[in-house]
Amino acid sequence: MGIARLRDVPWSALVMPNIEHLRKQAKLYVRWHRQQYYPVAARIRAVLPRFSGMIDREILGQPFRLSDAQELVARTVGFAS
Repeated sequence: MGIARLRDVPWSALVMPNIEHLRKQAKLYVRWHRQQYYPVAARIRAVLPRFSGMIDREILGQPFRLSDAQELVARTVGFAS
């Protein structure tokens, strides 16, 4: 009772994301946005509040910088901003 077991700890707390992997993931989001890959628009809309009221075409028409992609990755792994 009171002793935390490994199975009681959330998986996200056990895994520390590799910074290099996160960096590459952000660059991949920028590339997908540039290539007008529609599934990335849904991901952007779901995670970044400033894109929440836009349709896919509008999201893909907006500028999307590396800093936007880094924010997307950070929020995805659990950071507030």
